[in-house]
Parts: sequence; structure tokens; C-alpha cells
Amino acid sequence: MFLIFMIAGGVTIQAVLYPHWPLTKELIKRVITRPIYGMFLTQVDDLSGDPSCSFEYENTTGYCHAPTYYSGAIYTHQSQQIKDLQKCPVSTFSAYVITLQYLLICKLVLVTLLFAMFALTIGKVDKVASEVWKFQRYALIADFIERFSLPPPFTVFSFLYLFLKAIYNKLKTCQRKSTCCSKGKSKMTNRGKSTLRLQSKIDDTMFWKKVAREYMSIEEAALEKEAMQSKQGDILVMLQEDLRTHRKSMKRLNDRVVELERMMQSSRLYLEDIAHKLEKSDVMGITNVKGRFIHVAARQSPYPSTSLTRFPVFDKYVPWETQYDVYDPKTFTLSPDKFPENEIMYVDDDILEILRCKEERQAVIAAAAAAAGGTGMCEELDRLTPIPEFTAKWNTVTTFKENGERREIDRRSWINVDNQPLRYTIDSLGLPQNPMGRTGMKGKGILWRWGPNHVIKVVVTRWRRKYGPDLNTMTDYLYVEGKRVLEFIAVQKDNFVDSSYSLPGDVLHGMSNPYSILCKSFMSQVFDEQDTGQHNDQSDMIQFFAQFASVVAGGSSSRSSFQVSDLTSSSMRSGPQIGMQPFISASKSNLKAEADAQGFCASLLYKGYLDDPRNTDNAWVETEVWNFHYDIGDTFDLRLAEGLSAKWKEVSPYVKMFGNESVIVQEAARIHDAYH
Repeated sequence: MFLIFMIAGGVTIQAVLYPHWPLTKELIKRVITRPIYGMFLTQVDDLSGDPSCSFEYENTTGYCHAPTYYSGAIYTHQSQQIKDLQKCPVSTFSAYVITLQYLLICKLVLVTLLFAMFALTIGKVDKVASEVWKFQRYALIADFIERFSLPPPFTVFSFLYLFLKAIYNKLKTCQRKSTCCSKGKSKMTNRGKSTLRLQSKIDDTMFWKKVAREYMSIEEAALEKEAMQSKQGDILVMLQEDLRTHRKSMKRLNDRVVELERMMQSSRLYLEDIAHKLEKSDVMGITNVKGRFIHVAARQSPYPSTSLTRFPVFDKYVPWETQYDVYDPKTFTLSPDKFPENEIMYVDDDILEILRCKEERQAVIAAAAAAAGGTGMCEELDRLTPIPEFTAKWNTVTTFKENGERREIDRRSWINVDNQPLRYTIDSLGLPQNPMGRTGMKGKGILWRWGPNHVIKVVVTRWRRKYGPDLNTMTDYLYVEGKRVLEFIAVQKDNFVDSSYSLPGDVLHGMSNPYSILCKSFMSQVFDEQDTGQHNDQSDMIQFFAQFASVVAGGSSSRSSFQVSDLTSSSMRSGPQIGMQPFISASKSNLKAEADAQGFCASLLYKGYLDDPRNTDNAWVETEVWNFHYDIGDTFDLRLAEGLSAKWKEVSPYVKMFGNESVIVQEAARIHDAYH
């Protein structure tokens, strides 16, 4: 290919530079030698023309050709001039292009490619050079063994030697046959010598055959090793594929096991919920399991006002004393700016967020100190945003002034154990622990304060009556399953997600008397009115609710009245005993007669832990619930307008209230021996 390219380049360059060169031997010589010399010497002098070749040279092709048959004195001079011009170079742009193209391809491409091919061939040959040499040496030695000792034309002497040797061996054989008394030993010796000579020749030949066999065996071993490596590589690839498939199968199996475990946990939780609903010993939503009271609603998912799922906690793992190694609940604390504006001042800071900021601040300070070598740390600390401090005194009442106002925060628990106030424990992070056990959610949740959040509620009840044909007069009581039906006042609140109705009441932020807060919240939530009175103790509160009692059913003389002959012998009933003693007013005996006369009775229904769905491991709701029952009549219907959010609701097993307040209402019905 290189030679063809060189000849083609020489023809092209010659035709472009010397288009009129006569067809002679010199032309063939120039076509062959110019490209060959171009590999070593670059001939570029004739590219610009050669004016010295003829005095008629004008660097053009526009002249006549002088054939050989032109003769005579007239054409002699002109013919010689034309012949000189035929050998003059013609300088054109195409000549430069073709010459440069030839030099670039020939010197830079083809020569480099030729060297690369030589290097590749040498590399291939060098790997097997030793083996090729050994094989050729073996072939040469094996060839010389079969040849005559003397080279031609002296091989005639070799033939003569072989002929004489053959005659000698023949005569010697005949002599052995004629000598019958020759000893067997000499026969064996001669035969052994001939055998040794033959074996020596055979060994000389077999040695090189052995070398060849060893070489072939080495080559076969090398090929087998390469094949083994290739086979091992294929096996490794197959193992990797099998391992990858096994991993996928294990992942799918693990996912199925996790899903099965989740289904089992969900099934177990559902079964426990069904069992809790079937039990009749539920009091305030706290179930008695093996002699221990545990919360139920505080473990329901999702957490109120969120889509967060609580960590599953079964009944046996609720107490903190029970080891639960896999317990890893989510953390949730509502930001203070999400609370109503009038409640933001009562919301505690996020302790967990403060601890996290302190850890990050320490890491930043340590990194800055390591980078700066301890210099300029004061200026760096001044530029950092200060971290808010939050210090709470647990299990006690804290009184302080803020913006000139007296504030009181009661962080004591209302739970009594063995007639003694309960002191809740503090964990390693300085957070209070829910005294009723795990809830599956860590943090403060949507509650206001860490630890106990005190709430006061009221259950205002009366007997449900049937209306007459004119729908204006009340007749007899409504009975279901042989028991009278109780109804209570419920307030509709749009800010609750899981239920539209709640009991009247409010949160105790420690700013004023709890009984005054209950009366004011009742007036604002039920009648949409403001209560300006002062209710400093239980007596004032009971007198406040006693004003709504009437000796006439419905509070109007137009409605039928019933003479109640058998009033409740004890209008001030005590609440349920769940290891917690409710607080009873000391003025009970003075209020009893007045309550009996008006058909009105008041009792502290419950005071202690409330199984609320908002409860977490570090914040929970404790409530004080009062029940005011109007046995004969009341005046609420005269003051309740159509557009108000409060309404009477019947107590039934299907009553739906916010959180766990339906259990409180059913407990009130149980105390009054009503249908529930």
C-alpha cells in the first residue's frame, strides 16, 4: 500500500509540475525516484518555477508541442526552443496542494503507521521468540540425524561406507549362525550392544521429541489456565448475578416480613381496641389491664391535626417499667406561632429544639476554635444568634411577673396515688415523663406546656323528655331499655379536627381562679355572653349554675310540671375512684338542702389524668370535670338561641365528642343511673 501510494504521488506531482515533459526513460525515472527521495529530501525548488530552463520561459502551458518529424532549417531553432520549454516546471496552486498533501500523508501518517506495525510485529514475535528458536533448533537437529555425515558431492563416500557396512553385518550374521557352540552370554552381550546403540539413537531423537512434548504441554497448560481463568470469571459473574438476585429476593422477603409484622402489629392493635371497647370497666378512657390502668386514646393514630403515625405500643409495653428496646417514637412539637394569638404567651419553648441548637452551637464553636487557634473567639461568639433559655420547675407552682402582670404556672399533677399527690419523673433530657406510660409520640405535640396541662370542664345534664302532639308541651321522660335518657349541653368548635362538639370549659393557664374561668367560658361558649361576676371558690361556682334551675320543666309555666317525690338523697356525689381522690367542697351540707328544693345537684365528676389523643410521652392533659344536673327543670331553653353553637345532645353509646370526652359524658350517665 505504501509503494502504491508513493508511485501514485510521484505520477501526480510530475504531471502537475511538468505537464509537457516528453515520454522518455527520464520521465519514468523521475516518477519513481522523486517520491522515494521525498521521504528523506524535500524537493520544493521547482514549485515556484525555473526561469533558467529557457529564455522563452513564461511559466505557462500555452505553447506548441514540437514533434520529431518537424525538420528543416526553418523549424530547427523553434523545435529546440519548444523542447527546452517542455522540461520547464509550471508553478500552480494545485502543485503546492498536491505536494504538501503527499508529504503530510507519507511522512506523518504512513511512516508512523509503518513504525507502529513494525513495533506490533516485534512485540508479537518477542513473546514466542524463545519457543520458535527451540522448535527450529529441534527441527534442524532432527534433520541432521537423518542426513549423511558428508555434504554433497562427497555423499558417494557415505553410500560406499553404508554398502561396506551392510556387507560386514551380513557376513557377521552368517558367522554367528555357523558357530553353534557360541555361548549364550556373548550372544546376549552383542545383542545388548546393538540394542544400546539403537537405543542411543532413539534417545537422541526422543530427547527433542520430549522437548517438543514439554513445550506443547506447557502451552496446553497455559491455554488451560487461561480457559480456567475465563471459566472462573464466568463463574464469578454467575455468582454475582445469583447474589444480586438473592439480594433482591431477600429485600422482597424482608419487605414482606416487615409488611407482615406491620400487619400483625396493626391487627394486634385493632384487637386490643376491640377488646377495650367491649370491656365495661372503662373509666375516663383508662382501661384496667391485669390490675394496672393504661390509657387507650393517647395511643391512637394519626396524631390530632397531623398525619403522623404513632409508634405502635401494645398494652403490655405501656408502663415505663416494662423494657421496650425497639421503642423509637417520632418527635413532634407544634411551633408557637401556630397557636392563637391570645395563647402564644402561655406556650412553652421547645426544649428539644433548644438542646439541638446548643449542640450545634458547641460544634460550631469547637470548629472555629480549632481553625482560629483560640484567637478572635469573643468576636465570633458575639456575632452568633443567642439561644433562648427555658428553665421549668417541675412538680411545683411557679409565680413571677411578666410585663407588670402576675403570672402563675402550676406544674403539679392532679393525679393522686394512695391519697398522695403524684410526682412525675424527669428523663435524662430533663423532660417530664407521662405518668400513665408510653404513647408512641415524643415531644410536646399540640399542647401548651410540657408536663401536665390543666383543663376544667363542665357536664350540664338533664332528663330527656318526650313532646306531646302539639310539639310544645313535654310529657313523660324518655326511656330506653328501662332507663331514663340523659342529655347534656355540647358546644360546637370548628377548630377541632376529629369531632365537631366538645364540653364547655377552658384551659387553666394560671392567670385566674379556675372556677371563675369555668363560669366565664360557659357563658361565652354556650350563650355567647360575657360574665362579669367574680367566682372565687366552689360555692360561688355552684351558685352560678344553680341560677339556671327551675321547679317547672323547661323553665316556663306554660309547660307541664311534674311533682318529684323522690329526689336524690345525696345531691353532691363523689367522683370515681381510680387510685385518685376527687376534691370535694367543704360547704357540701349547706348547699344540699337548697339543691334538693330546686331539683339541682352538683358533683365533682372527675379530677385527674385524661386519656386525651393529644397526649404525648412528655405532655399530657389533666382535667377537673364538674357535673351540674337539673332533675326537675331549667331555664337554658329560654336563653339558647337558634344561631348559637351550643345544643342539647343525648347520651348514648354512639355519642361522638372531641377526644375522649364521650367517656366522661357516659360516666355522668352511669352515676345518674341513666341509659348510656
